[in-house]
Formats: sequence, C-alpha cells, structure tokens
Amino acid sequence: MKVIILAAGFGTRLYPLTEHTPKALLEVGGRTLLDHLMVQLNGIEAIQEVILVTNGKFYVEFFKWRKSGNFKKRVQIVDDGCFVPEKRLGAVKDLHLALKKDRGLADDYLILCADNYFDYPLSHFLLPCLGHQDTCFVGLYDIKCLEKAKLYGVVELDGHGRVSDFQEKSILPKSTLASLGVYYLPRKLAIRVYQYLEIEKLNPDRIGDFIGWLSTKEEMYGVTFDGRWFDIGDVESLREVAGYLAQRSVLNAA
Repeated sequence: MKVIILAAGFGTRLYPLTEHTPKALLEVGGRTLLDHLMVQLNGIEAIQEVILVTNGKFYVEFFKWRKSGNFKKRVQIVDDGCFVPEKRLGAVKDLHLALKKDRGLADDYLILCADNYFDYPLSHFLLPCLGHQDTCFVGLYDIKCLEKAKLYGVVELDGHGRVSDFQEKSILPKSTLASLGVYYLPRKLAIRVYQYLEIEKLNPDRIGDFIGWLSTKEEMYGVTFDGRWFDIGDVESLREVAGYLAQRSVLNAA
C-alpha cells in the first residue's frame, strides 16, 4: 500500500500564516499538521511509501521538511507546477498526477487531505479495507449538526454500512456524517480518476465531487471515526485544534 497526501493548496483563508508556509506545515501541539499524520503512518507496516503532492510555491518548504524529518517511510514529493492560487490544478488533478507518477505500482492507495487533524487511528480505518480489491472506503465523522453539515461532503449509509448517497456541500444535507478527507482506493479502481477527468470532464477542484461520483459507479463503504476531528480551514479552527492538543497534553501529564 502507498499513501497519497494532497497538500497542494495555498491556504489563502489562513493568511498571513500561510503566505510563506504551507498549511500542512503549520505547527500545533508541538508538531506540524503533516507530522501528526506521519506519526500515524509510521506505525502501519502495510504502508511502503508516502507520495506527497504540493505546488511549485511550497515545493522547497516540503523538501526541507523531508530532509529534517526522521521518517520510517520513504517520502516522495511531487510538484504540480502551480505557483499562484488562480492557476491551481485542483485536488482531483493532483490525485491523478500522483497516480501517474506511481504508475500503478502499489496494491492499494490510502488518500489523505493534509489540512485535517484527527486522533482516530488510521490503522483502525484500514482494518476493513485491506484485502478488498473491488471496494472503496471513505472515512466519516458524525458532526451531529445539520447546519454544520452544509460545509462538508455528507454521506448516507444503508443498513450494511454501504454509501447510498453522497452530497457535496448541500444546502439541505440528508445526514450529519461528514467525509473527513480519508479514502481507500484499490489499484484496479484508480482508472476511475482518469475517467472522471479525461472522459467525463468533471470538476477537478474538489475531491468530494470525485468521491460522490465514484460512489455511484463502485461499491463504497463508510468507516465512522471516533475521537476528535478538526478541518483546518481558517484561523479559528487552527486555534481550536491547538487548544484541544494543549488540553490533552495537560491531562496526559496529570
């Protein structure tokens, strides 16, 4: 298995913090957001390599991060060639770029968005995924509020845990189960990314649009995360996760 981390955003809603630092390298709780992910990935033996997609503006920053880190997994950094937000490829095109670079060498792909913090173990998410060569999985979090659900891609599950409906930022969400940017894609289904972009000519910007489309084409199941989840979209959400980690640190010390 290989991991693809999508980290090519420009983080404009976090300016000035992200004018010269990528969002994924902002520090909370003594580590960067990306390092919090890497700590989880380092402990999963099935993962061989991490492919991180960034933009041209922040490529050097991620290169420095990799050089200074002590990772158990090989980290490959892919530059999507964009230097300004107006020229960004979009998350689905960045995913396609990573898959092309890998040339389908992995058995499966764990796809992660870099602007998240969650404390649910990724190893628990992967348990039902492994060995399912024909099935996709999506990580979910119950935000328990229909008003907040309007900000996210939300999922309805049937009685067997299968995704029966996926809405991306709907004004009338049918569920409070939010997609939190964690996906499992078997290698044989990676061709669907090409189909979505090159044949169907659909929206390359939001990964949720692709996952919603994919749920209508392939069998997809949801895995609900426990613990806490933070979508780092603005300064307030960054403060919230920093406060949570500080509180958890105090409790652990006690």
